[in-house]
Amino acid sequence: MSKFDFQFQKNASNQSVTAGLAMFETQKKAGIQQGSQAGTVKTARKYIDDAMDLVVSLDYNAARAMLDEALSIYPEDIVLLRLSGDVYLQQDDKDNALLTYMTAMGVNPLDTQVLNSIGSLLGLMGNSHDAKGFFQAAHNTDPSDAYSGYNWAHNSMKDSDWSFFDRLPQILRLGDRCPLDVQPFTLLGLTDDPALHKVRVKARCRDLMKRIKENKRFSRTSVHGRKIRIGFFSDDFRDHATMLLMGRFFDLIDRERFEVIIYDYGSSGNSAVRLQVEESADIYHNVRDISDHEMAELARKDGVDIAIDMKTYTKGARLAAFAERVAPVQVAFLGYPGTSGLPTMDYFIGDEITVPPSLRQHFSEKILYMPNCYQVNDNTREHSPDMPTRAELGLPEDAFVFCSLNNPNKVTPAEFDVWTKLLHNVPDSVLWLFAPTITTQENLLREAKARGIGPERLVFAARVSMVEHVSRMGRADLFLDAFNCNAHTTASEAVWSGLPIVTKAGKQFAARVAASIVTAIGCPDLVTETKEEYYDLAYKLATDREALNEIKQRLKDNLWTTPLYDSEQYVRDFENLMEKAILRHEEGYKPKHLSLN
Repeated sequence: MSKFDFQFQKNASNQSVTAGLAMFETQKKAGIQQGSQAGTVKTARKYIDDAMDLVVSLDYNAARAMLDEALSIYPEDIVLLRLSGDVYLQQDDKDNALLTYMTAMGVNPLDTQVLNSIGSLLGLMGNSHDAKGFFQAAHNTDPSDAYSGYNWAHNSMKDSDWSFFDRLPQILRLGDRCPLDVQPFTLLGLTDDPALHKVRVKARCRDLMKRIKENKRFSRTSVHGRKIRIGFFSDDFRDHATMLLMGRFFDLIDRERFEVIIYDYGSSGNSAVRLQVEESADIYHNVRDISDHEMAELARKDGVDIAIDMKTYTKGARLAAFAERVAPVQVAFLGYPGTSGLPTMDYFIGDEITVPPSLRQHFSEKILYMPNCYQVNDNTREHSPDMPTRAELGLPEDAFVFCSLNNPNKVTPAEFDVWTKLLHNVPDSVLWLFAPTITTQENLLREAKARGIGPERLVFAARVSMVEHVSRMGRADLFLDAFNCNAHTTASEAVWSGLPIVTKAGKQFAARVAASIVTAIGCPDLVTETKEEYYDLAYKLATDREALNEIKQRLKDNLWTTPLYDSEQYVRDFENLMEKAILRHEEGYKPKHLSLN
């Protein structure tokens, strides 16, 4: 693995990882000239090169010792300090990483990379508010720096701080020069532009493919006469929204036709969900501590026919393994709502609503079309008998309750304008928002005040367990969806709770998910195409109790008779698509858009 491959892997697999490692190849020359003295003492440049070689080989302890020695000689070398902080971070020593970065900032308070590193670490530590401040300082220092610009925007969105929006067009363009500094998931929340998204991720993948050789040789026999081996790759085999959706998925797979192999790069802890996944698999590997290349070799040794990447650009992803190719057929599924841009990713699982033919051009993959909703759901999940009262949730008993329980980073001023207009025109109504921090609440109250809405019209929902989250939803009257990145898991939770969701179908996959969900449960009339239609439908349902009750009754009646929660049929359809994809490969044909029709 080259130094760049290591750096790319770390940046691609964690949107919050420090900027330091990604920049050393171009930055390290700048801060080490003072260490080029003659004599037997190594120069700072030599220490950096040697330490980076150890980092690339994953020998962090040796790198730590070497950097400590180097800093005893060159205590104010800012590049050594940044690398030292990065190594502390890889050793999961966040406190010393932060202390080292702060020392580097003391050497040069205007070093953009140091400011980015501190912001990234604070984000990892769950302090998005302070992280935002460091990214904003970095971006103000260097407005051409895409990494700080995108992270400033992302962390601002978590706070519902929209003060950066006047600079958003300039931030979006920064990716032209530095595509590796654009976090794809952040981009989805900032703009509904699938063409721009594809350009950005393809540029990332071009850099990756320059440094990774695609494997095209596999020692495997034809699937005719034997089980098809499917490998599922993720670090979300735990208490995570993805597993909440999947439920019994692995148990339902037909073991007469398929063999299930799990490649888990998450924690090896004994959570009930992880243990259930391990028990459901024919073969289970925890691959957290091996490299992407070693994981790819293991999958090839296992004879995987179809590899299912359930991460892509979400936290913990390991896209470099799929660039090398772990199986002859590779499929992106469920975890990331957009194209990978990776030329070795053959297919993407969608449906006719999330990826209509007119929008296929925005995918580098061919589409495997599920006949109903692309999203898997578990029909054995419980309806909690312990629904809290409105009073317990801080909601007024007699008001009409609009809600948006999406994460704050999905909400933009465009939706909020519509929601506050609804509050103006539906007098006895409140807006119930997921706002887990005081900062988020204060920002939303300020934005509401600027639109003429008093603080009594907003009610804030705290972070609770998944069971509590689903049970409380039934106390709202109408869910108002986000535009650029819809409710995904939250949308299926809403309809499971009997809560109608008004959504606007956008252009990118992430902006069309809720439309697919409500259509699959027999309520396509909840889908709108424009902001005006969205407002009109929400207003009608808020002021016409008969129309609202009809929708609610339909959701209740359709729960067991429509495809959305037919877990068994979903798995049969999934299996049949997988079989079509591998048979097409074995017949010597290139991937193409496939459906079961």
